[in-house]
Amino acid sequence: MEQTDNFAYLLPFIFLVFGTIFLIADRWSDGSARYWGLGYVLSSVGFAFPIIGFALPFSVQAVIANALFFSAFLLYGQALLVRFKRPHLLLYRLSFALVAFVVVCWFILGDENLRSQLAIGDSSLAILLAISIAAVWRFSRSLIDRMLVVMASLVVIETVVRVTVLLASTSADNFESLDQFLSSDYAFLMQITASIVGFIMALTVLGSVASDIIMGHRDAAERDPLTGLLNRRGFEQALPTAKSGAFPAGAVIIGDIDHFKQVNDRFGHAAGDHVIIGFAQILSANLKSAAIARFGGEEFVAFLPGASLAEAAQKAEQARLGFEAMDWHAHGVDGLITASFGVSMTAPGDHFVRDAIVRADACLYSAKNSGRNRVVSEGQRPPEGPPPLRIVS
Repeated sequence: MEQTDNFAYLLPFIFLVFGTIFLIADRWSDGSARYWGLGYVLSSVGFAFPIIGFALPFSVQAVIANALFFSAFLLYGQALLVRFKRPHLLLYRLSFALVAFVVVCWFILGDENLRSQLAIGDSSLAILLAISIAAVWRFSRSLIDRMLVVMASLVVIETVVRVTVLLASTSADNFESLDQFLSSDYAFLMQITASIVGFIMALTVLGSVASDIIMGHRDAAERDPLTGLLNRRGFEQALPTAKSGAFPAGAVIIGDIDHFKQVNDRFGHAAGDHVIIGFAQILSANLKSAAIARFGGEEFVAFLPGASLAEAAQKAEQARLGFEAMDWHAHGVDGLITASFGVSMTAPGDHFVRDAIVRADACLYSAKNSGRNRVVSEGQRPPEGPPPLRIVS
């Protein structure tokens, strides 16, 4: 009996600690930590309610505890759906929970049938969680997400087994059999097993939240905050590694906005930011398979794995035309803004992509010197052309 009392104090405390950690971590998570946190806090109160509400009648304690557990499992399911970015199915899940809760309350207050109350209540909780599991299990990609789905499934399986054993070991017409079962060592062992499964699921949730935080910081360290593209560090991390001493084949494109200083000087830095964002969007739209980075200011670099020089030059030309055609009046810029591009290929002797970037940068320099608003490829003589298009007021 003493170990049961100790366990009654320990379990709510453990769940409360986990819930608090998840709520604190919510600011860095994908939003699911908030629901895990609230769910574990409500579960901790539900487990502790016989102690907290000892002065209340047993029937009132049972109704409140069931309300807490139904709310907790609704939140667990919500956390899974948010985590995997699936439809929340809130109306269906909430309707089922309300109907099941009313039925359980009837067995508590009306029929006063503890056996049916336990069986229907636990079964309904399992179904609530199973609905969300069924909606997300096909979308688990990472190891931590698969573990999360597996542990949630184990909670459902354990609950089904526990209800089955309860129904098989007790009789609807014999209340003594229920009392004997609930006070048996086997029932206590089942309670311990259920708590261990819930504890391990909490550890798995903690792992998923920690993974989100780490990936979030890593993403912030490797991305340009203005455009959402890679920065220099992220660009190097995204590139393939050299094999047999040579960098993999591909093409490098460097793009630079023409006369960008004029945009900032004449229309303000806010307008300049919009121009940079627009240029990044044009590059992303035309270089879909490339690793694209903002190297600083108005200069962007892209690596197209496996692309030929002609293919890369064609994509750069499409980006140039698309950027030239953009209308900036909504951002307070009156006139055309253009960009110049340099294109190169990786060579057999290249050990780093920087080697190809140096050659692409030389091509960009030629494009600027020969009139801007053009694409110059490696080995190509800078074309003769009309004077560069300039911003007009």
